[in-house]
This record gives sequence, structure tokens and C-alpha cells, in this order.
Amino acid sequence: MSASRAHWFSENPDKAWAEKFFLTFVPVFFLYNAVVQEMGWLDAGNFWHVAQNLGMWIPYCVLLPAWLRRHSGVHWRESYWFKYNLYMFVWVFYASYFHSEYFFDVLGMRYRFPDVTLHLDSALVGPDESTALAQFKKVPIGMYLNSVAFFIVYHTIAIICMRRVRTMTTDWALPARRGAWVVIVSVAALFFAWAETQLYITSAASTNVWYESKELMLKYGSTLYALYFIASFPSLYRLDEEMSEPRWSLSRCAIEASAVGAISLTLIDLWAAWFGPIV
Repeated sequence: MSASRAHWFSENPDKAWAEKFFLTFVPVFFLYNAVVQEMGWLDAGNFWHVAQNLGMWIPYCVLLPAWLRRHSGVHWRESYWFKYNLYMFVWVFYASYFHSEYFFDVLGMRYRFPDVTLHLDSALVGPDESTALAQFKKVPIGMYLNSVAFFIVYHTIAIICMRRVRTMTTDWALPARRGAWVVIVSVAALFFAWAETQLYITSAASTNVWYESKELMLKYGSTLYALYFIASFPSLYRLDEEMSEPRWSLSRCAIEASAVGAISLTLIDLWAAWFGPIV
């Protein structure tokens, strides 16, 4: 491949279709979140809390591509869009179950959903379970569901940009190519870590989700959050990327996502050990 063949989308047609499709989800995602926040719908009981967060992910990201690709000739279990969703679901489980505890105790994140009683997070990692709910340090079930939608947006855009850099530098010397790859992964990781805090933690959402110091989170905490993506962006990039290599199985998707969960947990734990809480 020469520099003249630099491209944004995968050369795997099935993956390229999914990447273009998930790009169309980006404005839908922002509109959905804006409506939910502005209408005050975050304050809901268990049923509507789960329903609204499920609605952010399943209809557009699972049901719609399943219908649009029903005659594609690629079985749904082999389709990139399905394996992408599976990978995200597994990865988000680890991120929500374990990593959220670091966001509470190290970064000062808080969740307040007074009418929600269904929570799921680590019993041993993070805050004391006897006081966690009173301190707004418990993870509602619905946050697992909407986080999949968040991560689909970040990873779709990042992987497309990473591919562009990777394919435009093929004529460079190997050290320069590797350096460019490190730069694009790092920049993308830091950008999305920073952008989520800047764009999502708004006045409309501040009674339900906030940081004790948004300024410190943006300035310092974004580097911890970026470690998530330092691990996940290169891993997910490889999913069905090369046409010459075997397609990933569903089990491999789950295993790769689990590995990213373990690697990123180690990275953020080291960050916490070296730098400590920011608030």
C-alpha cells in the first residue's frame, strides 16, 4: 500500500458499511442526550431509567443495522456491526463495574439518581459499600446501557482517524510510522476523555452526574480516563480489519474486550498509585 491509497474507511466492505452507519449515529446520540437532559428525564424510577438508557443504544445500534443488513449476504453473527456491539457490551461491563469506582474515589465523579434502586458495581474495589449510596458512589444499571452508546461514538470516530494516519504513513520509515501511530492513538484517547467531561457534564445534567471539580477533571483526570482508550482503540481497530486474516469469532470479541478491561484496570490503578486522588 502506498501513501496514495490513504483512506478513512476499512477495505473490508462489511466493516466499512458499519463504520459509515455508526457515523450517522453520532448526531442522533447528541440529540437524544440533549433531549433527555433538557426535559429532566434523568430523574426517573428503575423502569424508565433502564428504558431510556436502553433506548439510546439498542434501537439504532442493534435493531436498525440488523434490519438494514438482513440481505447483505453476511450472517448477523459474522457481521462487523454485531461483533462491534458485543465487544462494546463486554468492555463497558468491566469499565462500569470496576473502573467507575476509580472515578468516584480518584476523580471525584458522582451519580445521583434518587428514584433508582438497581445498582451494580464492585463490592471490594472502591468506596465503602455501607456509605457509597449516601455519598453518590453507586452505579445504576442504566449507566451500563448508555455507556455502550457513548463508547460506540468514541471508538467509531477514533478508529476512522487512526486508519487515515496509518494508511497515509505507509511510505515512511518504520520508526516514523510507529511514532505516528502512537501519536494518533494518544491524541484520540486524550481528546475523547476530555470531550466527554466537557460536553456531557453540563448544567442540565449536573444534579444527576457531576465531578467535585470539573476543572481538575478536565486538567488532570482526563489523562486517567485516556488510559481506557489507550488500551481499547488499538485492540478494536484490529477487529476484522485485514481481509487476509480470519474473521474474529464472537468468543474472540469477548476475550479481546475482557483483556482490554484487565489492561485498562491495571493502567488506571497504577495512575491512582502514582498520583492519588485529584480532589
